[in-house]
Amino acid sequence: MKNKSKSRIRIWIQIFFFILILMISINHTFQENGTGISYLSSASTHAICPFGGVVSIYQYVVSGTYVKKIHESSFILMWIVFFLALIAGPVFCGWICPFGTFQELLSKIGRKIFKKKFNRFIPYKYDKYFRFTRYIVLTMVIIQTVKFGILKFSDVDPYFALFNLWSDEVTLLSIIILIGIILLSFFIERPFCKYACPYGAVLGIFNFFRIFSIKRDDQKCINCKACDIACPMNIPVSSSDTIRNHQCISCMKCSSSQSCPVDDTVNLDSVYFLKNKFKIPEKIIGLIIFIVFIAGIGSTMVFNLWKTESGKEPAKYSEGEFSGLNNPADIRGSYSFLDVENAFDVKIDILAKAFGITNIENISDFKIKEFETIYKSTPEKELGTDSVRLFVALYKNLPFTPEDTTVLPAPAAAILKEKISEDEYIKLKEKIINLSDFKVQTSDVSIEEHNANENTDKTIKGTTTFNDLKTCGLNDQEIKKILGIEPGPSGTTIKDYCSQNGIEFSSVKEKFQTAVALK
Repeated sequence: MKNKSKSRIRIWIQIFFFILILMISINHTFQENGTGISYLSSASTHAICPFGGVVSIYQYVVSGTYVKKIHESSFILMWIVFFLALIAGPVFCGWICPFGTFQELLSKIGRKIFKKKFNRFIPYKYDKYFRFTRYIVLTMVIIQTVKFGILKFSDVDPYFALFNLWSDEVTLLSIIILIGIILLSFFIERPFCKYACPYGAVLGIFNFFRIFSIKRDDQKCINCKACDIACPMNIPVSSSDTIRNHQCISCMKCSSSQSCPVDDTVNLDSVYFLKNKFKIPEKIIGLIIFIVFIAGIGSTMVFNLWKTESGKEPAKYSEGEFSGLNNPADIRGSYSFLDVENAFDVKIDILAKAFGITNIENISDFKIKEFETIYKSTPEKELGTDSVRLFVALYKNLPFTPEDTTVLPAPAAAILKEKISEDEYIKLKEKIINLSDFKVQTSDVSIEEHNANENTDKTIKGTTTFNDLKTCGLNDQEIKKILGIEPGPSGTTIKDYCSQNGIEFSSVKEKFQTAVALK
């Protein structure tokens, strides 16, 4: 035995990822408003969450598209985390997940208040069965996501709420759940991880076949129960030779380097080969995590696979008579009317007429997500991106299943009446609404004034188009000099054009801003 000099590598890694995710989330908000840090990612929280890849698997296999708000980056992170889990179990949960870190920090307060009673309020003989509730949550999330094709879980996700409290995307219910988790964390360590986290449920399965598991040497063990007391997930480590509990998060708090008073008794050891000869110290675990993450993300960036935003080329149907055609299910809120016309050959004036968008200059640049600022949706009816998907699908006679709440304006239905069968039109009737009755949100600023304000704003943003640059006084030669290539179509945003051509938007944004300021 010896006095422990505990390694703090896990704590530093946890703090690093917590601060990183927080900064990216804040930067995402600033970037949407035309500001932010150019060299820091502005991805949404959804785009950098590996669980988004898990819930998108079914839709991607069936249609080649991602669940709404999920991108290639989520898939890449999913495989990186799976690879790490295969090697050493759910290290993502114990070392990386910022929401797990947040709960741990709160638990430190609870431990000081309740001392030995902390994390022991529920007897383990009952508590071990409650832990399976997270598999119920996982099943419900997958079913809901497959059924609706959207991230239904985000409406109740306390992790999303924590890192997006300032966003109007956060629901009241998710905030209430977040408050509940915060309060429970003063009594129970990692309550969300134990009882509700669907991604923790997925990764917990890897504990049954991971290559390196936490092993206890029964010959050296003095049965002091220090490992049991240290385990944040209440796993009875002292009663097993190899920990295969689905709740283990590979935090190593039970190990000889942290809590066990006997050297070389509880370690992360190989299970299938080199038994008792290939132990992994904590510092090596931390190094492996960093190398795998950096190599995984970095290599996909090199091959232009890492994408945290949707391109303007929608996914295609992968099978059947429509195989190879663009799938309207992949139309995103960031698409302009021009993007929809280019992808599906539905004319801009048809789209404008269908959705009552009139008296706006540069109508081709109108973004679908701007419906949110013009029309007010309700829990029962939503006029938005999915409405455009439905309209385009019916207009082009393409298969698409809308959400239950999706509606279509009467002008859109009138256009479709000439394009679809009578039976289809009858089915569509229950989704038709009158725009005049749908509460137009233009009491403070008219659509015309909104557009005029947008046109006079000379700040270079992610939504700035090539036409906007010309309005600000730049000509094609000046634009080409900054970009290094020919300018794109007038209605294309600079950010999207840079992404399509492998140009870092942040590197040209400041140059354009300087050029505009000099005009």
